[in-house]
Amino acid sequence: MTENLTLTRTEFATAEHFGAAGTVTALGEDTITRWRGEHPQWKAKHWSYSDPDRLGARFLRPINVEPRTKN
Repeated sequence: MTENLTLTRTEFATAEHFGAAGTVTALGEDTITRWRGEHPQWKAKHWSYSDPDRLGARFLRPINVEPRTKN
């Protein structure tokens, strides 16, 4: 998987509320290191579950979250 997915703040907050996303503090260092190598555009801060595959399985994946707007 080489895609870099970016969620809006609202999408991330909703996914996090339902346990489908979170911050990297919940992950092991080996996973973070591997994802950094596989996804150079990843900011190494957030993860989410993928959409279900054809068998219904979901997988952890690195995501980026849009920056907060500056007012």
